[in-house]
Amino acid sequence: MSMDRTLYLNENRRITVYRDGPSVWIREEGRAGRRVPARLIGRVVVIGNVRLEAEVITLFTNNDIPVTLMNRAGDMAAVVVPYVENLPRYYEKQKALLASPDLVTRFKDWMRSQRRTVQLGVLRRLSRRAFESLSATGFTDDQYRRVIEEFKAVSAEQWEVVVRVIGLLFREFVVGYILKIGLDPHIGVFNRRRNFGLALDICHILQPEIEMQALQFARIAREKSYLVKEKASWAVTPEGMKDIVHRFENRREEIRAMTGTILDGIFELIRELKR
Repeated sequence: MSMDRTLYLNENRRITVYRDGPSVWIREEGRAGRRVPARLIGRVVVIGNVRLEAEVITLFTNNDIPVTLMNRAGDMAAVVVPYVENLPRYYEKQKALLASPDLVTRFKDWMRSQRRTVQLGVLRRLSRRAFESLSATGFTDDQYRRVIEEFKAVSAEQWEVVVRVIGLLFREFVVGYILKIGLDPHIGVFNRRRNFGLALDICHILQPEIEMQALQFARIAREKSYLVKEKASWAVTPEGMKDIVHRFENRREEIRAMTGTILDGIFELIRELKR
């Protein structure tokens, strides 16, 4: 387990988590317990009803490990982030960037360009015909959206749930990345004055990748009954959550590279403030 590893605690395994000094002790029904040192964990995602000692949460936050709490319908209950009295390292420079109309305009244009690059990557993986046609002539968001619609294998309500669940995994990953490099996750440009605004900005750029993973999941979700109706809304089954998490982890290095490129662009604009 590397320091960037996300620890997933999924309710389907009937997990109880205790603090054991600088580690957590994870007990799963029917299995031997296992100890995981907090220093090896980058982020934590809790899915559904998992029993956690309060000291487990403080262990994570004391080690600068963000914790995301969510359910199988993709509703986020909370994000627990480390409490620090001092502002993030680049807080003042981020605020200064927002105070420059020219840099804000350039940042928004750059974000659109980066999102277009991610869209092209998705089109290349999804449909050679669509990629060759749209990349040769240029395309609008509406044209891209029509291609995505062609490949959906679930209803609109089911699609919304799947995208929400996968989107939360991306947001959790991005928040952890932002915190570790000293940026303030709340200072967004497109998403100004919103909690985790910068993370939302980055996830907006990565949205096509989120949709690609949703399309891949949707192809098998109906066959394997990975989506179920619970009361008035749809939810992903525990086995479906396992499939989503596995796919996300398989793309982790690519997602990290894309996120790193986006953050490099932000730092380039911050350096403009010195010129």
